Amino acid sequence: MIFFNNITKVYPPYLTKKEKVVLDNVSFKVEKGEFVSLVGSSGAGKTTLFNILLGEEEPTSGRVFIEDTDVHKASPADSCRIKRRIGTIFQDYRLLSSKTVYENIAYAMEVTGVSDEEIERYVPEVLDTVGLLEHAMHFPYQLSGGEKQRTAIARALIHDPDVILADEPTGDLDPYNAKEVLNLLLDINKEGTTVILATHNKEVINGLRRRVVTLKDGRVASDSKQGRFTL
Repeated sequence: MIFFNNITKVYPPYLTKKEKVVLDNVSFKVEKGEFVSLVGSSGAGKTTLFNILLGEEEPTSGRVFIEDTDVHKASPADSCRIKRRIGTIFQDYRLLSSKTVYENIAYAMEVTGVSDEEIERYVPEVLDTVGLLEHAMHFPYQLSGGEKQRTAIARALIHDPDVILADEPTGDLDPYNAKEVLNLLLDINKEGTTVILATHNKEVINGLRRRVVTLKDGRVASDSKQGRFTL
């Protein structure tokens, strides 16, 4: 379903003082419905790889495909369609502080032209899915870290994506809330959604026992079906 084909990303000297190779000939596939952990130390290129998949950064060389579509050669219409198929979850939540939980999710629908009737129907459904229906009228400052991240997951789910990209979603959470978020991602995956989890958390990886792709020095150091943290 997703194919990273010989992806190299080099940042020029004017951005990093000296030329920096972040990704070096990275290739791997992610099949529909997989749960894949992308592992590497900070700066290993995990977020850059996500940005390339989303079309937010261009690779220096190489190509990335979603099914038969080359992400960086897609028409504007196809690019919009691709982005609608991918939900993204960030470590820092990126919630709108002036909006309630309900409004944060609704806004993600409003900007894509979804009708008020659909918003009123689907927002409560997705909030129920992540266990936040009773918090719908709360503002982000009233939420725990785990509740903020579940709000971010709800926002990522609202367009019923084929793929969820989770970029260090447990990085700011205590072990209890981290486990809740991971269990939610596993439940989402059981429903058929592809999940790619970027993390450098050893306990998370070893507890999942799912496929692990390890990046080291910009390259794929290992790719194991039931991997463990080996850095």
